[in-house]
Amino acid sequence: MIEERAKQILMIAPALLGESLALQLTSQDNNLEIILDKKDINGLPKLILFCLEEVELSNSIKLEILKLKERWDQSPVLIVIPKNIKLSSADLMTFGSEGVIQDPTVEILRDTINILLEGGRVFKINNETNYNADSIPNSYGLGHWLLTSGLSQINKDLHTIDRMIGNKSINSFYLFILLGRRRELLIAKRLIIWLWGPLEVLIESPIKNNSDEKINLINKYSTDITIRNTSTNELWKLIYKRVKERLKDNLTNSTDELAALYSLNKNKRTNLLKTLLHEFSIILNKLDSKNDREKEFEEILESITPELRANTFRNFIDSYDRLKKNGVDVFISEFLVQNAELGIIDDELPPIALIIDPILNNKPILIDGEYLSIEDPRSIIQLETFVLNWIFRTAEIICEEIISSCSEWPELRKYFLNKELVSTRELERKRNQINTNNQLQNLLKKPIRLYESKRLYYTVKNNKIEKIIILETRDDELRKLNWTQRQIAFTIELRDALAPQIQAIIQYLGDLIVLILTKVVGRSIGLIGRGIAQGMGRNLSKG
Repeated sequence: MIEERAKQILMIAPALLGESLALQLTSQDNNLEIILDKKDINGLPKLILFCLEEVELSNSIKLEILKLKERWDQSPVLIVIPKNIKLSSADLMTFGSEGVIQDPTVEILRDTINILLEGGRVFKINNETNYNADSIPNSYGLGHWLLTSGLSQINKDLHTIDRMIGNKSINSFYLFILLGRRRELLIAKRLIIWLWGPLEVLIESPIKNNSDEKINLINKYSTDITIRNTSTNELWKLIYKRVKERLKDNLTNSTDELAALYSLNKNKRTNLLKTLLHEFSIILNKLDSKNDREKEFEEILESITPELRANTFRNFIDSYDRLKKNGVDVFISEFLVQNAELGIIDDELPPIALIIDPILNNKPILIDGEYLSIEDPRSIIQLETFVLNWIFRTAEIICEEIISSCSEWPELRKYFLNKELVSTRELERKRNQINTNNQLQNLLKKPIRLYESKRLYYTVKNNKIEKIIILETRDDELRKLNWTQRQIAFTIELRDALAPQIQAIIQYLGDLIVLILTKVVGRSIGLIGRGIAQGMGRNLSKG
């Protein structure tokens, strides 16, 4: 039987860190061969592991990765970064590597390496990874606290010395002393790392309880994307999971809109959002299974939109729930389906093909003037935003229909709405508020956004629904506006055209007034005052 050859991994890391990390990785996986020197590489490395102690200058890191890619273009690059960094996750995702992982455990790092070796991508980034503070003393005790605090003080002193050395005005004798002190601190740091093991600093050990079972560290990665392959099912599975995690029960509305959605009670609202995500997944699977794709996605979705909303009405509540209506038991879901207007189109919803086409056909996505592949983490994040926006906008339309049905059938109010909306007066006030806001959006805000090439999106950040504005060309939609809406856009255009001229006229009139006040009126007042003074002087001298 032929023995499987070990997978060569080139590790670029500080000497002591590289040796310790290589030892721990190979001790847990015999199929890995860690190479610390580029000269020892035999052929093409399966993966390049780039471990960084500091991440401050992103351009230098990008340049280094570019050089590695030029030499080993078929080898994926995994960057391991420390816990504390000065770059955002958006900056780290532009490095051009197949993976970026921050402050991992050995187990997470090993799993990440295996995923990249199989052609996947992993991005686990956050500004700070938190642990359960109550269990840290039981795991590490006073010694670990002294270690971390000592290294923190050494790093702080090194930073201060580097800043002083960078001062060109420093004299040679003082510079000699600082260089010696810096050398002493570096030796002390290396000695501590060598004694305790560098993984205690860069890669935190998992917290263990008394029974030696692993306790999951509190995973607070702001960006946690793992793509095992680029198949349609894998990509949608990842997006589905990320969107579902954001549709939590405690979502708060930080916008001044979505009034209909937040008129529903908490349970019904959460069920509605999650049901819409599930229905969207069903649509995606249907489109993926269609052999005939000659029709545009928009035409297909327009034809099945009423069916989607009807299924949502049936599935986000119990289909067997009934209430009395005029003395007769009526199924709530069927009443809503029959009473609601299912074909309403949201003009502010972006083309659904922006979501479906890249996923089903593995097409690149245009982000900030650059076409990015579907497996790029920035593409995943944008698709996630598009899906969330579709869910919230569709949910708002469905909730408006529910509120309209509640007005017709009062018994529905306690079943669907918040307590304060059980009152007929409060419910009608809410309906008037929603209708007024929709008219304002359609008549005033929409033409302005179209003329300014802006589109409003709803997304979720830190358990809050927020609004974001994305610039995109909307000239075709602008030409389709009715006469009244076009006048709003024309008024904005007229204001932009006349503003420079009016500003020039006002400035000219201002300069003219200043000229009159200073040169004419001011000089005249000065002459009058001088004449009075001279007259008073002569009279006084005669006296």
